[in-house]
This record gives sequence, C-alpha cells and structure tokens, in this order.
Amino acid sequence: MSSNTQELLSKLKTSLPKIESSTEAKKTVHVFPEVRIEKTARGTRAPKLSVSLYQQDIDRLDTIKDFMKSQGFRNLSDSEALRLACRKVEIDRTLVEAYKSMQSEDGRRR
Repeated sequence: MSSNTQELLSKLKTSLPKIESSTEAKKTVHVFPEVRIEKTARGTRAPKLSVSLYQQDIDRLDTIKDFMKSQGFRNLSDSEALRLACRKVEIDRTLVEAYKSMQSEDGRRR
C-alpha cells in the first residue's frame, strides 16, 4: 500500500471515538410529527381499500377501462376506473333498484 493509504488508515483508527457501554438502559423518547391530510393537496395518498368483486363487476370495470382507452386515456388502473364509476353514478332511486338487483344476482343476501 502507498504511504498515503497507510496514513489515512492510521488516522481512522485513532480518530473514531470509543463507545462506552452503560449498565443502565437509556430511555428514548419518540416524538412523532402530527400528520395533516389535506383533501385537495396534490400528491396526498388515498387510503387503501380492499374490495370484493364478482366476475360481472370485473367485466364492467374492464368495459370502463376499454372505453377510456378508446378516448385516448391509456393505462387506466382498476382503482382509477372504480373512482370514476363512484364519481359518475347517479345517486337517486335507481341506485336502490340497482342494489336490490345486485343482491339477488350475487345471491349473498336474503
């Protein structure tokens, strides 16, 4: 090794402080910053949600994605398609009728 390398290694050996171990455990106080979520802030993450869909619902989701692709919106995710459907749905009496129909089709409720 060159003399410069030897000199650097020797300085490193002597310049590192020694850590003294203590028999008493040190207490650590963690302070977590307050998290603020602004609804309109760009770049804020949406909360995760797990959903169960039947095949006909997945097919409908694919139809939404295919339509958006035909309109020039490439790579629409399932999450975006679901959000689009939620924002587009008309909330009126026909929603109740669709729900009752869905219940009988799915066969999960009496």
